[in-house]
Amino acid sequence: LPHCPLVLPTGVTCAAPPAIPNGTHSGGSRATFSLGDVVTYTCASGLALAGDTSLSCTSGDGERGTWSGTVPRCQEVRCPAPPSIANGQHGASPGARHSPGSVVLYTCAEGYSMLGNASILCTARGAWSRPQPRCRGAS
Repeated sequence: LPHCPLVLPTGVTCAAPPAIPNGTHSGGSRATFSLGDVVTYTCASGLALAGDTSLSCTSGDGERGTWSGTVPRCQEVRCPAPPSIANGQHGASPGARHSPGSVVLYTCAEGYSMLGNASILCTARGAWSRPQPRCRGAS
């Protein structure tokens, strides 16, 4: 009788997930991934992830592995325009970009005094550090 070696089908795998500029994924330098494997993306300091944070190795046809989800991107963290205050103003230019570390100073109109801190700071999370001050009229 002829002898035929038993060949088991190899498991469906995914190639390495896409690299992203200014970011990395948790798969390291692995070249192949098994079905169900999940990689998580992170961005370099000062950048925020936009899109899916994780992708998973899946297969729609049982033969080819593909990564599910949308490949994320890293984008610069920014704070929104600083809030306006009644009877006062801030010194930020209209349309200015507010990156982490930038400070906005408030002043009150003549005859009003400031309650709270005169400045707010754009944090690494893209939010202002504290409530904006208020301007109170002399009573």
